[in-house]
Amino acid sequence: ATMLWVMIAGQANSEVGMVIPLEYRNIPVHTEIMGEAANSIEVRLRGSATLIKEVSTRDVSATLDLTSLLPGEKIVQLSAQNVQVPFGIEVVRVNPAQVRVRLEQTVTRVLPVAPKTDGDIAKGYEIHELISNPASVEIEGPESRIRNIAQIPTATIRLNRRSESFTQVIDLDVPDVTVRLQYLSPVEVRVGIREKKEANNH
Repeated sequence: ATMLWVMIAGQANSEVGMVIPLEYRNIPVHTEIMGEAANSIEVRLRGSATLIKEVSTRDVSATLDLTSLLPGEKIVQLSAQNVQVPFGIEVVRVNPAQVRVRLEQTVTRVLPVAPKTDGDIAKGYEIHELISNPASVEIEGPESRIRNIAQIPTATIRLNRRSESFTQVIDLDVPDVTVRLQYLSPVEVRVGIREKKEANNH
């Protein structure tokens, strides 16, 4: 190993820049990263011409440990210590030198399912019930997003001038991509259709 190091050290140094993913580790339990957190960073590497020529993005990794962070927005410094490189390679620069991280509490709520329909039923008929099974589902997500949601709509049920009650299995359409359903299966919606009372009187 000493001879190898002597041989490497005797060569002229070269530098190379590369963009690598930034991995966030040890995110505190029941919290999640929100906002525009950096997904990658640029690193400048220096080493012998022979070693630099062999280095690829597979050999270099960058991690940020969030163990001690509390919910809220924090500015965390990045340095060469956050970057792992092969033997004989030096990290000259990391860009950006700091990243903004916003952690939010993860919360769960149980919300009603809201069947969504489109179009009209047959003339002289009315919808007298719209029942979802299950009637409510549990969702999970960042607190700021969860509190803005009052119900979980279904995908659109087409009425198509129907004159009889029907049941349809249909997916839920969560209005926010940061919110996760704890109930993953489609729901079953019963659309109850009957003649209007006015029509019955004639």
